[in-house]
Order: sequence, then C-alpha cells, then structure tokens
Amino acid sequence: MVGEIHTHARVFVMVAVLVGSPLACIPDFADDRAVIASARVLAVRSVPAEAKAGGSVTLSALVAAPAHEAASGASLEWAMCLARKPLTELGPVAEECVARFGAGGESFQRLGRGASVSAVVPADACQRFGPLAAPAEAGGVAGRPVDPDLSGGYHQPVVLGDGAGVVLASVRLACGVVGVPSAESIRYNQGYRPNENPEVERLELVSREGVRAIAPGLAAPGITVAAGTRAELRIVWPACPRQPVCGDGLCTSGENQSSCAADCRNVPRGCGGAESYLAPDPDTRTVRERREGITVAWYATAGVFAEEQTGRTESDPDGVDTSNVWTAPSSPGLVRLWVVLRDDRGGVGWAEYLVAIDP
Repeated sequence: MVGEIHTHARVFVMVAVLVGSPLACIPDFADDRAVIASARVLAVRSVPAEAKAGGSVTLSALVAAPAHEAASGASLEWAMCLARKPLTELGPVAEECVARFGAGGESFQRLGRGASVSAVVPADACQRFGPLAAPAEAGGVAGRPVDPDLSGGYHQPVVLGDGAGVVLASVRLACGVVGVPSAESIRYNQGYRPNENPEVERLELVSREGVRAIAPGLAAPGITVAAGTRAELRIVWPACPRQPVCGDGLCTSGENQSSCAADCRNVPRGCGGAESYLAPDPDTRTVRERREGITVAWYATAGVFAEEQTGRTESDPDGVDTSNVWTAPSSPGLVRLWVVLRDDRGGVGWAEYLVAIDP
C-alpha cells in the first residue's frame, strides 16, 4: 500500500514533546526484539506532548513483561539531563547523560522514582536545547543554537533507569520559530498548535470470518484465537481534519483563541491521529503546513510478527490504520500484546491486550 511503512528497522523509544520520531531523531533506546522475554521499557510518554520552558509535564513509562512476571515501573529513576552535547561528541545526547546518570550532580534535574513522575521543564531549556542563544561557556563564548529535528522541533533530554540499564527519551519543547521573516513568524505563532499524543482507537483481528475488535487491557482476554493462527492485526487511530473546522471540539492547525474560541479557549484539545502542523522551511525561510506520519511498533510475549514496525508516512496522511501479520504460538495459553504509536513530532501513545490461545 502506497505510503504505508513495513520495516524491520530498529525501533526507537522516544518521549513525546519529545514522547516516534525525533531529538533530531533523538532515540531514547533502540530495540530489535518484538518478543518480550523479560521486563523492559517499551516507550515513554509526556503529557502534554509538547511543553514550554517552565511548563509542567507528566512522564510515564510503558513497562512490558512476560506473562509470568509483573510489569512494574516502581524502581525506575527519572531525571532531566541539563548537559549540552559537545560538537565533538557523537550520539543523540551528551555522553555524561548516560555515563553519570547514577552519580548525580549539576548535570541532572532529578524527578523521582516510579512508573510515572511529574516534572517542570527547565526555564532555560530553549537556550540549552533549542534555537535561542545558549548561555556563555567557559571563556565567555556563547554556545551554538541546537539544530531542529526533521519536523522543526527541539527536545529536552530525559533519562530513566532501574539500575540494570539506562533509557533515553525527551520532551518536545515549544520554543517558537526563528530564521524566518516577521510575517512568517506571526503566521506561525497564530496558527501553530502544540502536538497531541496519538491515540489507539481500536485494534482489530481481520480474518475470512470478518473483522473482530479486540478489547484492551490485561485483566481478561480481549479475544480468543486458535493455536498457530496466522492473523492480520489492524490498528486504527482517529481521523484528523485536513482543514480547521471551528466548532468540532478540536483546536487544530490554523485555529487559535481569536479565530475559534469555541475550540481553543480553556483547555484546547488536539487530534489523536495524524495532525497537520506548521513547520519552518529553512530553504525558503517560510512556514509551511505539513502532516504527521504515524509509526506503530508491535510487541508480544509469544508468537511471531511479520514486521516489527508498520505505519503511514507523511506522504500518505489520510490513512488512519496500519496492519501486521501475527502468527499465534502453537501452544495454548495467554499472550500479552502491546502496540506503541509514535507521530513525527515525537508524540507517543500505546495500548495493551491479552489474547487467549485456544488449542
């Protein structure tokens, strides 16, 4: 299908605002294994999905574990890394964000422990990790502004770990736009809407017998399939409007409190699918509208996926679903299954399911 992603490429865990694609493609941690053989973090999400410097966010980790283990993130320790990556270093973040994570120090803003923590984005985040002039370094030389990611965004690094390893994530920063004429800057400020995390509308099993929705949650099986079944699984996310529609309950690209108070006043809500957004074009020094792509990473405690990752690209923005083929295990039992959605601006969403395998 044109525009649909099917790839065995490495899956990157990233926080939004960071929370699928981005700190200039800042990976939080790479994972090649779709089968969950031991407890691990699959994704990190920030709510809201994009925040201003000094703004509050809630960071949550999706921890997956085999059926015989409890999936708990109680031992996770969180911090925001304040160290800028030197130009001489490779990698997505400064090496000390990983090397000195357990040691503490001024390079970290400690956030606490647990599967979810509250945090305040550092007030100088757009200077340290964004387009604004960075603080002067030793010798009085100002730091170089950070280059944006492919969507025009910037990210505050986040680090978390439980003693066994370190996961990198990020929070997408709302730093405004630079490098464009004032008229384009005004257009951006009036029409840009902060990112919304993508949402799972439903997961379906598609077979010759028809389409069946799989109930989410791990408390009870959401569906029963025969052992060894080769099943098509289809994930569906909300359809987002291509053009702003005042009164639809969504504050989308091009709308603001002045043009559509009904949608954008109080606590505005974005769309949980492939959103339209404004982004600077460095070649033309203008602001243009783009459309998010959505990628989906697939995980299960048993069985085999045909692809580790599928999705829809920016060139196919009207698609609201993507499919994968999962071959159920040959033995009866219960299988835990997870899907993780990521959009091009770093938003993250997920859902988990329990599947009963019938002999």
